[in-house]
Amino acid sequence: MRIILFFGGITMEGITEINEAAEEKTGYTAEDAAKNEASRIPTLVVDDGTIEVPIHNKQGQPVGKFIFSPTDMHLFDRYNKVAKDFEKIIEPLEHVNINPDGSTDAEDDKAFSAMQEATQRLYSACDYLFGGNMSEAFFGKVHPFSPVGGKFYCENVLEAVGNFISDRFGQSTRKLNRRAAQYLHGANTRTSKHKAGK
Repeated sequence: MRIILFFGGITMEGITEINEAAEEKTGYTAEDAAKNEASRIPTLVVDDGTIEVPIHNKQGQPVGKFIFSPTDMHLFDRYNKVAKDFEKIIEPLEHVNINPDGSTDAEDDKAFSAMQEATQRLYSACDYLFGGNMSEAFFGKVHPFSPVGGKFYCENVLEAVGNFISDRFGQSTRKLNRRAAQYLHGANTRTSKHKAGK
């Protein structure tokens, strides 16, 4: 069954043909028109107190940047929760051999699935911590489970975040770092295995 719609004497097929011909001649698509129309809609800008924080490695090279709200009092609770749940986050890696680049044996489907699950858990935790898609800012250039200095790279990131929070909020977060430390050293990456070489 064929349905034909009429608009002022022109069928829907006719409108489609006119649009396609116009796009072919001008290169200006219906999507371009929609974007142009959207750009004319006024934008409401609100100062929510957030700041953009650049992330650099020890050599001073940019790794990424994230948006941070220095007045977000719930950040303490979220950091504590992520630190407390770190063992659960990396739990899928307990019996996985991890290569120096943070990967697993490509032929081992169980190890690959475990790595994907742990990575997804970690990304979700980081996004939860900062209330947005921040995992890309921290792990866009280095795999989170790459061994670095006897720990996973993600452990270094979480420790740096804890130090950043302490610096920004002062004395009230000192406990946060000491509390997090007990959770952030459970992986023995020197043996490329989780915990005590399991």
